[in-house]
Amino acid sequence: MRKTWLFSLLLLLALSVAAGPARAEEQSAPLGKDVTLAIGLKFWMHTWQSANGSYGPEQGSNVQSYVSDPNVAFIPSISLKIKDFFISTSYLTASDYTFPTYSDTLILSSGGSSTAYTLKHDTTAKRTESDTNIGWYISRNLALTLGYKVVTQEITDKRSGTGLLSTTFVQKPTYAGPTIGFIGSVPIGEGFGLYGNLALGKLDMEYEGSSYTYKTDYVSTEIGIGFKAKSLPLSFTMGYRFQSIEQNMPDYSLPGSPGTPISPDVTKGLTFGLNLIF
Repeated sequence: MRKTWLFSLLLLLALSVAAGPARAEEQSAPLGKDVTLAIGLKFWMHTWQSANGSYGPEQGSNVQSYVSDPNVAFIPSISLKIKDFFISTSYLTASDYTFPTYSDTLILSSGGSSTAYTLKHDTTAKRTESDTNIGWYISRNLALTLGYKVVTQEITDKRSGTGLLSTTFVQKPTYAGPTIGFIGSVPIGEGFGLYGNLALGKLDMEYEGSSYTYKTDYVSTEIGIGFKAKSLPLSFTMGYRFQSIEQNMPDYSLPGSPGTPISPDVTKGLTFGLNLIF
C-alpha cells in the first residue's frame, strides 16, 4: 500500500512540474466570473478483496482473504469551484458483490474426543461510499484537499457443512474519518490532459451494535487521461482507481507468530467518467 501512494504522490508532483508555470487547459466553462459547476457520473469496473477471521490455526492462518467477482459501481458527483477554492461530493453504489466459496476446518470437542469438520462459507456483500472534500489550488496545476470519507458495508456469510447446522451471519461495519489529499493535472494538447489524485486517512471502523472502534489506514488513488471538447460543455475521463483500507486484527493472531494479522479491504479497477460543466 505504501508503494502505491508513494508512486501516486510522485506522479502528482511530476504532473505539476511538467505543466510549468502555465495554467493547464481549462476543462470547464465558467457559470459566472470565477465560478464553475460540474456534475459528473463515473463508472468503476472493479473487484473487491475482503477478509474474514477463520476458526483456528488448522488453516495455517486466522485471516482468510477472498476477491469478489467483477462488479460495476456508479459514482455520481457534483463540484463547485470559486476562484482557487472548491467543494465537491460523491456517492458510490453498486449491485451485490459475490465472493468465491471458501472453507474452514472446524474442530469440535465432546466427551474427550475431537472431530474435524469442513465448514463452507458462501459470502455476498453490499457497500456504499461517500466522499466530501474542500480544496485549494496551491499552484496552477496542483490542489490540496481536506475531506471526510464514509464507507458502509453489509456482509452476509452463509455457513454450512456435513454434520453441522447451517447458519447465516450478517456483519455491518462502517468506516468513517478525515482525509487529506492532492489533485494534479497537466495538458498534453488537442483537448487531452493527464490527471491524478491521492487521498490518505485514518478511519474509525465499528460494527453495528458494537461500541468498540478499530483504527484503519486508508489510501485512495486514481490516475488517467481526460478529454474536453472545446465546443461542448462536456469532459470525458478514463483511468485506473485503487483504494485500500487496512485493519489490524490482533484477536486472530496465532500463538508464537510474529506481527499482527492485517485484514485487507481493497477495491481496484478501470474507471470511465462523464462530466457536464456549467
